This record gives sequence, structure tokens and C-alpha cells, in this order.
Amino acid sequence: MCSGRVICMKGMKKAIARFSGASGIPMDIAAGLPEIRISGMRTVTVEPHRGLRAFAEDCVLVETGLGLLCFRGRGLELKNMTVREVRLTGDIASMEMVSSHAD
Repeated sequence: MCSGRVICMKGMKKAIARFSGASGIPMDIAAGLPEIRISGMRTVTVEPHRGLRAFAEDCVLVETGLGLLCFRGRGLELKNMTVREVRLTGDIASMEMVSSHAD
């Protein structure tokens, strides 16, 4: 067992780095961190995701391996949702992390 959170995180980062180097998979993907792509402030794609927590025309909450992301804007629509990917369209004004798994 780890003697402290910092040691555990360092060990985890080293293990992910080793796996990433051996497999050729980028470290952030190997760690399960989300890739967030914003195109022209009209489309946002989050991959991978763990589901939607809330959805409204002005705010969408997306659960990720990093934590809960909040996208704010006007006329937000769920364009596509698969097991791996969520794609939203509309006038995207902001994105913020409203909670993280470290909290």
C-alpha cells in the first residue's frame, strides 16, 4: 500500500509512462484522460466520456475520467453520443471543470 497520495500518484504516472512507451499509445490516452476538441466555438467533442449528468440549452455537464466538465452557451444540442464520444453543437461560450476526482 502507498504511504502517501504523492507517492501513489508518482508510481501511477511512472507505470502509465512505461505502458505508453511500450505500447506506443500517447500518455494522456493511456491514462484515460479525455480529449476535448472545440471547432469554431460551434462544435465540441469529448472522448472518452462517462455519460451526461445534465443537459439544457445553456449548460451541459459531461462526466469524464478527469472529472465533471461544464459547457455553457446558447442553443446547445446533443449532436452525437456513442459509448466513447459526445458531440455537442451550438454557441459555445465557455468550458470549465466543476469537479475533479481529486476533490
